[in-house]
Amino acid sequence: MSTKLEVLGQKILQRIHRHDENQGGVLTETTGGMGSGKTSIGLSFANYTMNNYPKEKIFWSECYNTPLQFYKLKRPEKYHIMVRKNSNVVFRDRNNKLQLINLKPTYFESFSDMYQYAKPGKLNIVFLGNRLDQMKLDMHLRSVGEWVHKYCEEFSEIAPMFPRGELWHLVKKYAAVLKDVRKCMMNLHYNTQQVSDIYYECRNKVMIKIFLPGAYKDKNCRVTQRAIDNLQRDKHNGNEAYLVEGGEFGKVRFGDIFEPNKDYHYEAHINIKED
Repeated sequence: MSTKLEVLGQKILQRIHRHDENQGGVLTETTGGMGSGKTSIGLSFANYTMNNYPKEKIFWSECYNTPLQFYKLKRPEKYHIMVRKNSNVVFRDRNNKLQLINLKPTYFESFSDMYQYAKPGKLNIVFLGNRLDQMKLDMHLRSVGEWVHKYCEEFSEIAPMFPRGELWHLVKKYAAVLKDVRKCMMNLHYNTQQVSDIYYECRNKVMIKIFLPGAYKDKNCRVTQRAIDNLQRDKHNGNEAYLVEGGEFGKVRFGDIFEPNKDYHYEAHINIKED
């Protein structure tokens, strides 16, 4: 028999995936320690979206100079790699001394081109060269007028805590866009190891927070740090997590565990040309 916490956890989880034009989209934050399953949750959500909404466009933002995480899904027929022209993005094989490889991406110039070339029902992995430009991409996606989904690795690289100069103006503008996610047809899910690394106005717009083992609680969160510290890790059945939405919180176990795909141990890299 399910406990009250488990029932509420499932209710909040359903809210993440529900399409309701009256309620609009949802902004979700997943946080936890290294190896707690943050990426697995993002991949699980993306996989669910591809399976249940095959006519909609789904985007994924990867980090540079680290193994490409989307390969863990082991669904090569669903990958669509997209690279902005003149961004100097190249791909390297980590199993072969970082040798250059050609993953045959789709190249685009503008965000409008990118959206037009993106394939519904597939995971469109977008590389812009500068991860800060993902903020501008989200601003564009917000205005396309149809349901769209975005999953981001390491959000602190996109909206850093201490912006300066022009970056400060961009992050401030972006925070206002995040506030309006619930008013448009956009679902945005990101993860981070430390919420304190993200610009505070962006953090304040999060609608649903997912705390995995090793996470630090946010201020004004009803879940205590002691409760988070007691979350169980299980390498076979998945890790426990608290889901918080407003004044409600529940508990779930994420059973999807995606191991590294050793056949595709690649990374994206910014190719800096020598003078």
